[in-house]
Amino acid sequence: MIPETVREHLEEYICQEVYVQIAVIKGKEKGTTKSAINKYFSSNHFKDLSDGRPYDHFIDGLKDKCLVKLINSPMRDKETEDEVIKELQSKLNNLSEDELKDTYWEIETGEYLSGKQVKELENERDQMIKQLDLENNSNKTDEVYETIIRFCKKYEVLCTKKYPEAPLPLEILKSFN
Repeated sequence: MIPETVREHLEEYICQEVYVQIAVIKGKEKGTTKSAINKYFSSNHFKDLSDGRPYDHFIDGLKDKCLVKLINSPMRDKETEDEVIKELQSKLNNLSEDELKDTYWEIETGEYLSGKQVKELENERDQMIKQLDLENNSNKTDEVYETIIRFCKKYEVLCTKKYPEAPLPLEILKSFN
């Protein structure tokens, strides 16, 4: 199972990206949130999102930080007071080479994921691609629209917790509750 902190981090990133793009469109067009979302569907950003690019970027970052790449690192035995580095050193010094090949470090959250968990992320990416596929099913526009609204709602909920004074240009929570 994917650690909750990793899931939240990735979800926050995706929701923020979607929200900002739609807010920019709404600001430029001086239209409604609905019209901005509809315009977003024809953007390169939506194309990348619906192709799974945010997940690909995240997964590539994890694979880039596979612990086996640090197997000969001089930092394995360096003295440090940094708890994060101490934990990393412990893994490098105590896991077998096969275990290191199957352990990935997510730097932002400090979590370690297994190859099985990375596969789960790949499956989630594939699910999102299916959810956002407008090309193969033009009747899905309403479903895709609702998915985008969910991303925007999640981002506004997050913002109201983290930054209660910040303006929310799409006003999704006011409009769609």
